[in-house]
Amino acid sequence: MNIRAIWQLSGLLCIGAGLVANTASAQEQRTARDRAEVHYLRYEYRKAAVFFEEAAKRKFFKTEQLRMLADCYRQLDEYDKAVDSYRKITESKDALPADFLHYADALKSTGDYATAKEVYGRYREKGGAEAAARIAGCDSAIAWMAAAPPVITNLRGLNTSAADWGATWNGNGKFVFTSDSLRSSMLDPKQKASLQQYRRTGNAFQKLYLADTVHRNPDAIVVRGFDNVLNDFRYHVGPVAFSPGGDTAYITVTSPGKPVAQKVGRHERYRTRRLELFVSVRGRNGWQAPAPFAYNNAQYSIGHAAVSADGKMLYFTADMPGGQGKTDIWFCEQQADGSWSAPRNCGAAINTPEEEAFPTVNEAGWLYFSSKGHPGMGGFDLFVAEGAGQHWNHPINLKSGYNSPGDDFHLKSGPTGTEIFASNRKGGMGGDDLYGLVPEIAAKPSVETGKKIFILETTVFKQGSEQPAAGATVLLTDENRNDYWTLHTQDDGKAYMVLTDGHRYVVSASGPGNGWSATKTFTAGKEDTVKIGLQLQAGVPRPGAIMHLVSIYFDRDGYRLRPESLTALDSLADMMERFPGLEVELGAHTDSRHTHAYNITLSERRATAAANYLVSKGIDRARLKTVGYGESRLTNKCADGVECTEEEHQQNRRMEARILKR
Repeated sequence: MNIRAIWQLSGLLCIGAGLVANTASAQEQRTARDRAEVHYLRYEYRKAAVFFEEAAKRKFFKTEQLRMLADCYRQLDEYDKAVDSYRKITESKDALPADFLHYADALKSTGDYATAKEVYGRYREKGGAEAAARIAGCDSAIAWMAAAPPVITNLRGLNTSAADWGATWNGNGKFVFTSDSLRSSMLDPKQKASLQQYRRTGNAFQKLYLADTVHRNPDAIVVRGFDNVLNDFRYHVGPVAFSPGGDTAYITVTSPGKPVAQKVGRHERYRTRRLELFVSVRGRNGWQAPAPFAYNNAQYSIGHAAVSADGKMLYFTADMPGGQGKTDIWFCEQQADGSWSAPRNCGAAINTPEEEAFPTVNEAGWLYFSSKGHPGMGGFDLFVAEGAGQHWNHPINLKSGYNSPGDDFHLKSGPTGTEIFASNRKGGMGGDDLYGLVPEIAAKPSVETGKKIFILETTVFKQGSEQPAAGATVLLTDENRNDYWTLHTQDDGKAYMVLTDGHRYVVSASGPGNGWSATKTFTAGKEDTVKIGLQLQAGVPRPGAIMHLVSIYFDRDGYRLRPESLTALDSLADMMERFPGLEVELGAHTDSRHTHAYNITLSERRATAAANYLVSKGIDRARLKTVGYGESRLTNKCADGVECTEEEHQQNRRMEARILKR
């Protein structure tokens, strides 16, 4: 993956009809070399390469034209062809220092580290400052490849012969990714074929796609267009990032505005389009029309958004002024009114004079990104760093397996510990393929901190037997973070989740059909893989049992449901539909601020808001009891007069469901 396939430092290129002053008939009279140069100046590398290859068969093919052809191969990630062309250039008397750098980079991207080191040495003799880091990357790659890499799987059910990348999850457990395959489901019969092609590569413009699963069995995956509203841009769409609750989408698109025309020579001209971020909010009727991000600018590109787990930090890639290099990772902080602060650079620990891009953030706050500037195995390498904002520890290369001699980028952690990233390494199905590491394969050392990653393996058994219960729902609660996850068992009755060392967890299971398991509690860290078996039992939790709806929180002094609260209430509604005799008490709580009387009234309104939502989902109001407990049942030290953070007060503004009757 060459980032400049969709990201030009001088602008994103989308050439429309009628941009060339000369007529088509006049152009047909040109020589193959002249036509190649015209396409090259427009960044139409695929067509340029065809005409340069034709021109190379004839006399008077100069080094400058060979350099253009080599650059076409480099921009198209055709490394073997680039190696051959740059070798010929460096053997000529017209060779430039940059030719040796590009030659060595191409060698490195083919995995020929020994020869690459020799050519980097020649480049260093010509004053190349970048050579030292590149040579260090070659030495590291050789050592890393000698070690046993993690087991990485090509997700063949998602990949095509085109480019597939940009993995994420949309908040509802659905898998969303980016592709320029233009599957038949995305074709508009009214769209002209000429408008479906990105002339730089000859492929379609990339769009967003949706899959119900990331299963490794290609026959078990159905892929379709993600959303018409979010894909409704004429040019590139994707990747997309979602807020923690899944209600806000940050989409990278090719600027839909009027492009800037630039001249080349006296007659030719082309137009540039940059990357921009657009933001869409999901309402009751689906996604709303995307609106431009506040800091889009016609002078530079912004894209590849990533949202922190608490929703308060927005990271992205940009080539705006004031950075460390060609493209950098930047961030904005969310303000009290919901707006975003002015962008700030993540700093020299993350960014280098080269390209950094494709940031994502996991639940622990670790920043994953790709870099060409930090020592790596070739092209873009995947790195991880701990920190936030402008303060970061030294980035760690994820080494062989995650990285390869090619481009490896956009790693995203999934809701059950699955890690998906993209790579154009050899042996794939297309230009860029999606690859995955699934937690059931093995407990592996954490490359981030050197500590172990602990994995929960839950096996659910059917009622009264030792047969695995496929399709059962596993509820895992992290009591330290007051957060929970809903997992689903596979055919073998198993579900997996990555755990945080030292955290206390509660796990239980339900369904499919009637039946619940007993609750089990454990602390992560005693063993690499925590194996727990849950036996489904007839009925539902006994009366008096409390379901902690830990994702249902409220703003201070507010009783309106937040969008992220709806998932937990939907789960409760589903359970009440499956068990018609179930009656539930909705108990709402406040923090200690304000008077007791005020807090009782406020909590009653919160309980009523939750009940009204359940009624709107078809639950009989007679089956629901609402109680406002005010501040009488605090979960922490934050009583009157005790100084606490806003996060600690937030833990008390919660909702619980207590089983009254079953």
